[in-house]
Amino acid sequence: MFLFLFLAAIFVPKWFNYYACLNEYFSIKMSTKKCVGKETFQRINYLYQLCNKLTTENRAAHIASNHYSNLAVNISKKAVQRLDIDIKRTLCKGCRSILIPGVTCKIRIKKKKVLKHCMKCSRVKVFDTRNKNYVPWSHREESLVELLDYADEESESKKNKMDTSGK
Repeated sequence: MFLFLFLAAIFVPKWFNYYACLNEYFSIKMSTKKCVGKETFQRINYLYQLCNKLTTENRAAHIASNHYSNLAVNISKKAVQRLDIDIKRTLCKGCRSILIPGVTCKIRIKKKKVLKHCMKCSRVKVFDTRNKNYVPWSHREESLVELLDYADEESESKKNKMDTSGK
């Protein structure tokens, strides 16, 4: 770093203010918000969609589907990010296959409880339905700290690329 600053002082004209450029660069970088783990969320989402699609196909595709769901769970563990409750409720805890009613699981309702029986490992998931006002914490308003909209940023960056390439 010192060598770079020394060379910049020698070869750059006096009117060029190096530190002003650095401050401007870092202020621009610091002002943009970044979602921590955005890539892992996207990867988990893609693997879950792929798993969901492949489950209904033939036996070999179902084995691949189990592999993708297992991979999605392992990615979330390695990145120390929680899976969404809707994804958790559709994955078997035993074999980690996706639970689709009539295809990979049987659903029974007994004593105000919903029972999901996995056809592969015969594990049972139990969901209580007695409390009609129950809302998972991740779906409550107080769980949201900040809402980031990345669609606008991506469209602006594409628009800027189109403007610069057209000139």
